[in-house]
Amino acid sequence: MIAASCLMALCVVFMVYTSFGKYNGLGLKLPVEERPYKQTHFMVADGQPLYEDEDYATITGIDISEFQGDIDWEAVKEDGISFAMIRLGFRGSESGKLVLDSRFKENLKGAKRAGLDVGVYFFSQAVTPEEAIEEARYVIRHIRGKGVRYPVAYDMEPIDGTERAAKLNKQQKTEATDAFCQVIDRNGYTPTVYGNPQWLNKHIDLGYLTKYDVWLAHYTEITSYGKPFCMWQYTDSGRVDGISGHVDMNLYFYEK
Repeated sequence: MIAASCLMALCVVFMVYTSFGKYNGLGLKLPVEERPYKQTHFMVADGQPLYEDEDYATITGIDISEFQGDIDWEAVKEDGISFAMIRLGFRGSESGKLVLDSRFKENLKGAKRAGLDVGVYFFSQAVTPEEAIEEARYVIRHIRGKGVRYPVAYDMEPIDGTERAAKLNKQQKTEATDAFCQVIDRNGYTPTVYGNPQWLNKHIDLGYLTKYDVWLAHYTEITSYGKPFCMWQYTDSGRVDGISGHVDMNLYFYEK
């Protein structure tokens, strides 16, 4: 009985693995709905954006990487930060190699120990859906069983126009995004697409990605971006106790 159960488990793992060995293309394109948030319910208190209406409210978080250096996570928590999006790693923009953020493990442990919810993001330079699948598998290997409850985000923002992914057209970028998010979703995490309004509107086709959440990067006090998003990165020059220098600040929107 035990042997049969083990064999069945191995078969499931094999099927999941092989099902992502080849990307089968984009599915049905759907209309992109309007965001559910009302413009009049965005507020600014003590210089920090907030949102609340009868259905939605927000909590404040940060996103960080090795560039923030040593972080006092207890001080971060005491300064009113509820969650952290942590860079897991990246693909080299020239080499194409997968690299783990040098402080990922340290930051994940520190944030969780302090009582913050955590999500992760990966900076992609995939030039094919197969490479995006490889990136997603890399992410899963490093977060499985680590208590990641917040989104797993796919970040393919441009650098300087010479990076290896800069040559991709809109459909190719959309396919890479979809391939990454499929793997994340099938493994029980929440895939999320990161981008600023220009990236989301012009560089990828959200009509093929409607089943995934969006992490909006829009540096303004009150965003007018009209499509759905679950998180909003509203500045890259925030200040938080426990972190030296500037840090990206975010709002997470939740249903009451």
